[in-house]
Amino acid sequence: MASKTYPGIMRVFSSLVLLFIFQASFACGWYESAETSRLALFKSERDGFLKLHYFCYSANSYHEISQVSNKDQELNCIEWQKKIGANVSTSDIYTILYETDSDKFQAAYQTNTLKQVFAKNTFIATLLRLKNKPFLDYLVLAKKLEYNNVPSSKWESWSGINSYPENVNTVAIGDYNKKILSAKDPFLKQRYAFLVLRDRFYSSDKAEVIRLYDTYFANNNNTILEPWALYYKALCIDDFPLQNYLLSKVFASCDDKSFAVMQHYNFKQTAATLRLAKNDDERNMILIIESLRNPAPDLNTIKQIYKFDPNSIYFSFLVQREINKLEDWIFTPKYSVNKIPAVSFDKMSWYDNYEKAKADNFNKDIFYLRELKQFLIDVHDEVSGEQKDFIASAIAQLCFIDDEIDLGKKYVNMISVNANVSIQLQKNIQLALVALKQDNLQDKNTQNNLFKYFNVIEDLVEEDVSLLKNLYSLYRIASDEFSKQGDKAIAGLLFLKSNLKKEASDSWYYYAPSFYEYTGYFERYATLEDMDNLIELYQKEDKTPFEKYICAGTTAPDVNFYRDVKGTIAFRKNNLAIAYQVFASMPANFWQKNYEYKNNLNEDPFVPKVLQKAKERKFSYRFNKAEFVARLIELKKENTATSNLLLAHAYFNVSYWGNSWMMLAYDWSSRIGETDSDYIYGGNNYDAEMMYQNSNYYRCTLAKMYYEKALKLSKNKEEKAVASLMIFECNYYDYYRNSDISPAANLTAFKSGKEITDFYSVYSTTKTFKQYNCPLLKAFIN
Repeated sequence: MASKTYPGIMRVFSSLVLLFIFQASFACGWYESAETSRLALFKSERDGFLKLHYFCYSANSYHEISQVSNKDQELNCIEWQKKIGANVSTSDIYTILYETDSDKFQAAYQTNTLKQVFAKNTFIATLLRLKNKPFLDYLVLAKKLEYNNVPSSKWESWSGINSYPENVNTVAIGDYNKKILSAKDPFLKQRYAFLVLRDRFYSSDKAEVIRLYDTYFANNNNTILEPWALYYKALCIDDFPLQNYLLSKVFASCDDKSFAVMQHYNFKQTAATLRLAKNDDERNMILIIESLRNPAPDLNTIKQIYKFDPNSIYFSFLVQREINKLEDWIFTPKYSVNKIPAVSFDKMSWYDNYEKAKADNFNKDIFYLRELKQFLIDVHDEVSGEQKDFIASAIAQLCFIDDEIDLGKKYVNMISVNANVSIQLQKNIQLALVALKQDNLQDKNTQNNLFKYFNVIEDLVEEDVSLLKNLYSLYRIASDEFSKQGDKAIAGLLFLKSNLKKEASDSWYYYAPSFYEYTGYFERYATLEDMDNLIELYQKEDKTPFEKYICAGTTAPDVNFYRDVKGTIAFRKNNLAIAYQVFASMPANFWQKNYEYKNNLNEDPFVPKVLQKAKERKFSYRFNKAEFVARLIELKKENTATSNLLLAHAYFNVSYWGNSWMMLAYDWSSRIGETDSDYIYGGNNYDAEMMYQNSNYYRCTLAKMYYEKALKLSKNKEEKAVASLMIFECNYYDYYRNSDISPAANLTAFKSGKEITDFYSVYSTTKTFKQYNCPLLKAFIN
């Protein structure tokens, strides 16, 4: 029994539509933590790392863990077994000491049913023998004291015990010296002393804690209780360097108090603490503790620790931590939306000039990576066994970060077939990286190999949820590599798979993606050909294992999600024929039943939004994208003043400023060019949106063109008045867009143009003028 595992915890965005949930959430202060977005691939471990998991590199104060070491508790059980008989199973002792609630134990004791309640438990059977009554009495007291230690977590369990005496949840120590002295057996004497010492600690009786430790533990340290007791003594010392020194001895001696030691260790007392060390062992441990909390490069300390003990578990752990730092510094800015590492130390500057800082820091990080890699290459031949496999794995990972694929492969191949599960897992990650970086990703053999590597890791996630971080990182890199080779269909599915692993690693429960999560990557990055490939893959019946794998949990519940994206991309490119063909192949009620179309495509697209007063707007229009595009095609063929005016209205309404913007975009924000979904999909999408329909989306270029055509062709003053007014509106929104994007820019004053002057002169007698004239408009006349 090497560890205690806690169930994986899952949380989720409770989303209907990614955009709208994020807008609301951001307004309330939602953000993705730096630790959530941090990339990490290196997970090789050695036996003994479990104690140190709290100190894995992390953007949080301490790393979140799913397993804790119970080595100390096992040692305590062994001590009990040695005392009361080898025929007693240590697992039975563990069950009673650490897995049995005090209320259950005490209720059975009070009702003389211990034998029945814990039938077949060899520890209970042995304690019930008359000669072992002193040991049973001790255990009864220890179980009662559990309530003194954590009353808040125990109190409610008493609701299930109806016949137990009042005030059973507390126990008075009384004359504790008598209790200790009356114990004739040294084993029990020391354990009673520990119970009392711990009680005195929580009663803030520092002097008595120190006395009890010095009396019963200082010269009798052949028990796991000694470092536990020393921990409490250390916290009663007011001299911080001395407290640090004692805590370092606790850290070196046991697993159970490692996290608590680090919480109380004073990192401002390094030099003074080192002066108290009596030998190299103690000095080494102090350096290790300091390094476990150092976010900056720390190769010098690692070299010192290696020099003292080449096979040190601490040395290996610090190497893992150093590689995770480099992954954060190099991979996180490259593959995450944050663009900066999750953890920055004092000398890293990103804000004055980001591009320069990024280049400078990258060069420093690569130089440091190569320095660390060379050191590990030098020591690889000097170590053996598990350490040798671990170092080979570490070197390979550094090679892959630096894109030295061939050298990385060399060290991956040096990992023995007998390497532990963790190192074998890392080998699969590294073989996947080799394939992603070097092989033809369209080749079926390559894809099937990737499936094998991915699947090995997936199989282990149920046992170790911390691997979700590695899968998130690996899939993010895989998505990028498929994208580089021109396969946006698979890249998009891997991107969503990466996001799902990221969210699962930081989530309370599982959730299904929303409409936009299924489509967001593709509407931003895919081409029409990519969408054809995606739809073909979606509908393929004889998928390969790799294809089944990447589609599992990532493909939309309805292929029409993807058809809508394809039609939208075509419409953005003004390819009305393809847009119509795609939209016409979809169910006519699709836009009434899915996503937020019904709430955003619900007005007449041929009546410009800007000319409608709030009370005039009607939201009962049944929008059908295929019918809308078909109408545009017809109007273009007519090429009359009226048809051009209707086309102009339609293109104004499908712009950012209109009532039908969802023909081109899937989200909209009052912050022009910046939506909350940008955070998920890699940054500001403004430049891409500026290209929609030849810049019509933000600048109304097509709308203005058709208004100008209508103005030229029309003989009707009412049509001319509307066209003139709307040309002014198009010009104004273009200017407004520019000033909103660059509020600090020294923009020239807005020039209204001839159209608004004509509106107030040539067309002042029209019904259109009377309907839309207002003092604010007149003020724009230059």
